[in-house]
Amino acid sequence: MSNVFPKENLSILIDALDSMQEALVVYGNDGCLLTCNQAFLDMYGYSAKEAAPGTHFKALGIIDIRRGNVVVEDEEGEDYLQRKASYRKYLKGSFTVKLQDGRWIRTTDRPMPGGSFVSVHVDITELKEAQQKISAAESLARQHKRELAKLNQSLEYQVVERTRELEEAKLIAEQQARTDPLTRFNNRRAFFESAAIIHESARRFRHPYSIMMIDIDYFKNVNDTHGHLVGDRVIQELSHSIAKTIRRSDIAGRFGGDEFAAILPETPALDVKVLAERLRHSCLDNTLLVDGNKIPFSVSIGIGEHQSSDTSIDQVMSRADDALYQAKQKGRDCVVVSGSTTPRSG
Repeated sequence: MSNVFPKENLSILIDALDSMQEALVVYGNDGCLLTCNQAFLDMYGYSAKEAAPGTHFKALGIIDIRRGNVVVEDEEGEDYLQRKASYRKYLKGSFTVKLQDGRWIRTTDRPMPGGSFVSVHVDITELKEAQQKISAAESLARQHKRELAKLNQSLEYQVVERTRELEEAKLIAEQQARTDPLTRFNNRRAFFESAAIIHESARRFRHPYSIMMIDIDYFKNVNDTHGHLVGDRVIQELSHSIAKTIRRSDIAGRFGGDEFAAILPETPALDVKVLAERLRHSCLDNTLLVDGNKIPFSVSIGIGEHQSSDTSIDQVMSRADDALYQAKQKGRDCVVVSGSTTPRSG
């Protein structure tokens, strides 16, 4: 069987090459063009004369540079031609070139026996554009992910800060609900909550505690004569004196008006009487000056002590109230310890 290609089929082969979408060119072992198809001419805009058999592939590269078909770094394109020559020498893999009009061409050379080779050129512009879009989308996605992470971090920080602010506001609101606004002492509710804990501890462990009730003498006259603003000043002065007299472990409260109370844990009534006398003298010494006028005031104090038989703090409060009533009956400006106080069993 003959290995010679039949001449009558040559035109069929040429038509087949020209019908290919891929641009195809065959070079000899000297790098000179042997043949090419129409797609190759159309892809680079060569004329049949420019890409005639015998044309060296470097000559085609020069045409590309002069027409601006390819993007080169130097004016003469020597680097481009050198890379092409080096590549053609070793025929390693494929390379991609971007044409000046924006098209991307991938060239793949396949060696043939005798040192000649086939060069296939494929327009991969759509693939490149798709890859660029994918890359841009991935970059945008990474950017959005970073922005989302920052936003989440910011939102988490805001949530933490808002939670902290709400907790602080809650604590402030709770404190305000338990605090007398004029004196900053415990109000009646807060006082009894703390006193109940002290009472339960005293009942359980048989420890003493006492309650001191304090009332400003003739306070109505102060308000009627000097006005409520001066009356508030007197109440504040009394609260300052109480705070300086009692200990840190003691708890003071304002019940309203000019009525105050203090509970003193681990302290029998006779010891509290010493503190009460000190407080009474402190009030006498704290004469207010309002518009050049002296506003003296005194206090009456009643003291009740917890007894082992007491079932509630109300019994101790009742003794302190009775003692306060007795102090007022005795002419005010004095301290009275509840007469129901009995010696504690040892």
